[in-house]
Parts: sequence; C-alpha cells; structure tokens
Amino acid sequence: MTAGRLRAWLGIAVTSAGALAPAAPAAADISLSATRDAKFPERAYVITLPEKSRLAKGQVTVRENGGPVEGLRVSAVGAARRAKLGVVLAIDASTSMRGGAYESAFEAARAFARERVGRQPLALVTFSNSPSTVMPFTAEESRIDEVLGNPGIPSGGTHMYDAALRSIELVKGARLPGGYVVVLSDGADHGSAAGIDDVVHAARAANVRIYTVGLESDRFDPEALAALAEGGGGTYWQATSVDELEEVYRVLGAQISNAHQLTYRSLVRPNRNVDVDVTVAGLGSASASYRSPKLSVDGSTGTADGGVDWGSPLVLALAIALVVGLLLAATVIVARGRRLSARDRVAQFVSPVDADGPAPTLSGRLAAGAERSLGGSGWWERFAAEMDVGGVRQSPGHVVIGAIVLAASLLLVGGSASGSGAVGLALALTVFVGVWAVVHRRAQKQRRLFADQLADHLAVVGGSLRVGHSLPAALSSTLDEAPEPARREFERVMTDEKLGKPLEDALEEAAQRMRNRELEHVALLAKLQREVGADAAEMVDQVVATVRERQELRRAVRTLTAQGRFSQLILSALPIASLAFLTLTYRDYVDPLYETSVGRIILGASAVMVVAGSLIIRRIVTFKV
Repeated sequence: MTAGRLRAWLGIAVTSAGALAPAAPAAADISLSATRDAKFPERAYVITLPEKSRLAKGQVTVRENGGPVEGLRVSAVGAARRAKLGVVLAIDASTSMRGGAYESAFEAARAFARERVGRQPLALVTFSNSPSTVMPFTAEESRIDEVLGNPGIPSGGTHMYDAALRSIELVKGARLPGGYVVVLSDGADHGSAAGIDDVVHAARAANVRIYTVGLESDRFDPEALAALAEGGGGTYWQATSVDELEEVYRVLGAQISNAHQLTYRSLVRPNRNVDVDVTVAGLGSASASYRSPKLSVDGSTGTADGGVDWGSPLVLALAIALVVGLLLAATVIVARGRRLSARDRVAQFVSPVDADGPAPTLSGRLAAGAERSLGGSGWWERFAAEMDVGGVRQSPGHVVIGAIVLAASLLLVGGSASGSGAVGLALALTVFVGVWAVVHRRAQKQRRLFADQLADHLAVVGGSLRVGHSLPAALSSTLDEAPEPARREFERVMTDEKLGKPLEDALEEAAQRMRNRELEHVALLAKLQREVGADAAEMVDQVVATVRERQELRRAVRTLTAQGRFSQLILSALPIASLAFLTLTYRDYVDPLYETSVGRIILGASAVMVVAGSLIIRRIVTFKV
C-alpha cells in the first residue's frame, strides 16, 4: 500500500470518527437523573454511560454541596429496571425532511429499536405544524415494526419544542418513573407555543433526559438542538449525512441501555438546596440538584413519595376517634366500679387472709376491668374456656391487654416503616389471629391428650368398682394416680359433685369442655347407676372397650390423612413464602403486583384461592370418628 493511499484511508477514518462523535457535547459524556423509588435521606440516581463503558469498584465519586455521602452503592440497571424507563422518539416530519432524509430517519429508528431492551416501552411522536402521537408506549415488537415501517409523508413547519413537551407528557401519562426523549431534526424551532425553558422544567420534573440528533441540510441550525440537549441533561449528536444516521441511532440506543443505579444516604440538613456532583474516573462527570424535604413537626405536610400523610384529615380523624374511645372505655371501667365476688362479700365479715399481700398492679387492674367489661359476650366466654382447657397461666384479661398493646405498636411501627397504613393494619390483625390460633392449638392438644388417657383411667376406675366402691368413690380414689389433664378434669367433676351437682351433670359439662364423646357415655352410665342401680363395673368395661376401639380407628384415620394434611400445609405456605422471597430479593420482578390495579386484583384473587383451597383440603382430610 502506497503512502498516499494510506494517508487517504486515515483521512477517511478520522472524518468518519469525527462525524459519529457528539459534535457539540453541551452535556458531559455521562448523564444523571433522579429516580422516585428512594425516600429521603436515601437518594437514588440512574447514571447513563457511553456505549460499552463499564464501572469498576471505586470509580464513582458522589458529593453533595461539596461534602461526602454515606453508603454509596453502584449496581448495573437490570432489564426489569430499564423496562420501567420509557423511550420516546420524536422525529421531524416537516417539509425540509422530504426525500431520503425522512426515510433514513425511520430506518435509524428501527436500528434504535433493535438496540433497546426487549421489554422497554417505546413511543413515537412526529412533528411538523403540531406534534402527533403516532405510537403510544408499547413493547410489542410486531406493533413497533408495523409503525416504523410506515413513515408517511412529511409536510409543514417545525414545532420542535411542542413535540419535546408532548413526549414528556407521554412519559408522565404512562406513570413511568422516568425515561428518555430522542429528538431528530434538521433545523431550529419555528412556531412552537412552548419554549425551551418550559421543556427543560417539564423534563426535570418527570425525570426525563433529552437527547437530540441533528441532520445536516440546507436549513440546518445546531444551536437549538444543542441547547435543548444541554438543558435536558442529555447529549447532542450530529450526522453529516443520512447514511450516518442509522449508526448514530444504534450507538445512542446502546448508550441509553448502558445504565447504572447509584444509591446512597444523604447527610445534608432538611430544607436545603442540594447540588449533586457525580464523577466517574476516566469517563467524565455529571450533576443534578434537588431540595431536601422539610422536617415537619406539626404534621401539616404530607409525603411526596407516596408514604402515609400523617397530617391528612382521615389520619387525624382516626387518631381522635382512638383517643376518645380509650377515654370513654376508661371512664366506663371506672364508673362501673368493682363487682364483689362471693369471696369479697365473705371477706367483709372475716379477716382477709392476704391482707398484707401486694397491691394489684396497673396491668392487673386493666385486665380485671377488661374481664368485667367483656364478660357477658359469647366470644369472650369461648376464649376464656379455651384458655382454661389449654392450661394458659395468664388470665384472659392479661392476654387480651397484651395483644392490644402489641397490635397498636405494630400498627404504628409497621405503618411508619412501610409508608402504608394497610400494612400496619394487617400486622395488627395478625396479632389477634395469632393469639387465638395459639390458644386454640394448646386447647386442642390438651383435648387429644385427655382422649388418649381416658381409656387407661377408666380401666382403673373399673377396678375400684369391682372391689365394692361406688362410682363417685371410685372416681375420687383414682385421682392421685391419674396424669394431667385427666386428673385436672376429674378433680373438677368431683368438686362439683361435692357441692351438690349431680354426677352425670358434672360429667356432661366436662365432656362438652373437652369435646369428648366417650366421656358422655360415662355420664350416661352415672345416670343409669343412680336411677336403676345397674352394674357400674361391667358398664365401665364396655365403655373402656369402646374407647380403645375408637382410639385405634382415630389413629388409623390420622395416619391415612397425614399426607393430605401435610399437603394442605405446603400448598398454603408455599405461595406466601415465594411471594415474600421474591419481594425481598427480586423486588423489581413483583413490583407490578403491588403498584398496579391489576396486580392488586391478582393478589386479592390469589389470597382468596389459597384460603379456599386450604379449607377444601382440610374438609377432605377431616373425619369425625
């Protein structure tokens, strides 16, 4: 190769490189925009790098008002996160673009679409005398190819600023957290109602970055395009011919896809103007600004990031209702006074045994007041009976007061931490459901244990009957050898019998309390023995045989249904555990379930189906023996 030919090839290469580089980079080689998914003092920004650039550890430096920040983290923006950042292509469709320029612009747009992330939504706006939304946001490849394959015929003037403003409104209307606008034109703006300041202000408010591409022609004016890119936080690119336009768009598409997220904790004081300077070693720097929120102490301001507005009328009304309700409850408890029990009435005439004992504590007085206030309701009696059977040492009043305090704490802490009153309410309701479930499970465990002990205990009672004891005497004589909870329940039966209650009635109450049908047979035996003098020993032996057969059948049923009960547990817990795992590890993947109406409907329907499926499986595997 001759020296002259080599110089010619080098000249062509340098010319091509200069044409593809940003001709007038009003902004830096990197660009910066804030995101809406961080709550102050946490801050988050998306930084866009040149094509194929990569970040190494320690390459990024962030300063606010010249001072350091805390906990800086840099992570590549994944496909799921980029899919939330829409891209709007605004193409000049004025008369000056007729011919090959307009067709090349759409060919370049197709190259740009191929470079973007597959799920990233794309929109198209053309502008002449007025902007026109040719394609709203979509990620369907067939729809994008169809629209970009029919460019139409250009005509009219160049309302570039109106088109840029329309593109920003598309991003806001789609409720996207941010996006990019790429404006292609060959000249300055002519006749727009909006000005460059309006476009820049709207872009910053919507977290939109504006890139501009200038195509040289007879009416070419790069100053307006460069100023728009500089104000919009993007970059101005220049193509000297329509042949270079496709390569410019391809590189631009790759650059937009090369983004990283910066997160850190701000150390600035509230209500301050903050200048953010980000420097990437070897690549350049970018800057942004914001105002730190006020530190509100009177609750008069709401939150701007979707959190709970603690100063809203609804929250204030709920707080007032809660305080008034607590005051009324305290007034009613005090006004009703203490009801005197039989022990209290007798103590008026004799010296009290525990006169020197400790005075009741505040929690004890609250628990006693709660028991007096709720004592007449049916659910309270059932709850107290379940606690009695389950052997819970605390009184029902103490348990209820503790559950109320814990629920109120979770309501406030959960609502404040998550920024959602619904989360706090769900946690509070979980406390009451959990308390009832624990008490009910303990009671069920005691009932199963009592049923397993009943046959052996009745066999001992039958032996006492055969040596000549009566049924009450036989029941009393075997109490010392009986295990718990059989001993506790039969002691209660014998205490009721000594106080004058018929033995069969006391046994019937114990059978209802322990939900034991075998004990009902013993109650019937006691009634027959008292009324007709039947042979109690022989009848007890029959009851023991029946009880043992029912126990064997019950164990067989539980063994055969064990797999079904385990399936109920797995199928009920697996969806909840999976959702919790994805929420903690891949939040971007499940965000549509929480942030969209369709997602919330799906969550609600899924919860209903999980609960319904669990109840159906439980009904299938439950048998009464």
